[in-house]
Amino acid sequence: MKITVLLENSTPSSRLIAKHGLSLFLEAAGSRILFDMGPDASFIANARALGVNVVSADAAIISHGHDDHGGGLRAYLDMTRGVRDEAPVYVHAHAFDRHVSGTAEQHRDISLDQTLADEERIITVEGTWALDQGLLLFSTTERPHPQPAGNGRLLEERDGALAPDSFAHEQGLLVSEGDRHILVSGCSHAGILNIMDTAERLAGAPLDAVVGGFHTTSPSAGDVESEQVVCDLARELATRRARYFTCHCTGLETFSLLRDALGDRIQYLHTGSVVIV
Repeated sequence: MKITVLLENSTPSSRLIAKHGLSLFLEAAGSRILFDMGPDASFIANARALGVNVVSADAAIISHGHDDHGGGLRAYLDMTRGVRDEAPVYVHAHAFDRHVSGTAEQHRDISLDQTLADEERIITVEGTWALDQGLLLFSTTERPHPQPAGNGRLLEERDGALAPDSFAHEQGLLVSEGDRHILVSGCSHAGILNIMDTAERLAGAPLDAVVGGFHTTSPSAGDVESEQVVCDLARELATRRARYFTCHCTGLETFSLLRDALGDRIQYLHTGSVVIV
């Protein structure tokens, strides 16, 4: 699988745009997949600079209903309209629900653009959903491992009132290429270990690689998981055979702790990174 990072919080390149958000272009299992679209059209400008033809994507996925991962949806639909109308956009059935960051009294709306929910190319899914051979979307409902502390400032609207976000709207992608299994996750709000457990159960085998944010940093509150929590996570990740390619909401501060434990088994992906997994 080839991964090109179209947008992430940071970049070492002066010709690329870095913004809080995530967008990946995946070439996997014989398909081209746009996984998340960042907060706006910046991922498209970066794709052009990197020589990536976003229009060629066979399908697009929005990992969850937050605007730093799906804010570029309108730009993507506009640029592909009449050119790639057959390429579906997969979102969870609850992705277009209202989501906010903060408290019930003081908050910022981080929802997807709800005016796009009825676009013909939008396909809403729940549970597990096979996109194609070797590509499986799934949700994580069993969560015995801890979930990120940063989830505490994230709310959703239920029955007309704001309540703690259940993250039922989050989905991951399991890529199977031969006997290799790779997990791609956006922010891992359900807890990266819980998501890995679900992916391994679906694959019927251990994961070979994990790609995505671990949400050990919460930019909305400026919080970082405690050193003890990160070290506990690192120890558990070390017991598994996967390699890790992380970014975005993991944060560079906690990445350094993870790298202390995992060494070259973990790599940070910036805007413009290209890796073969």
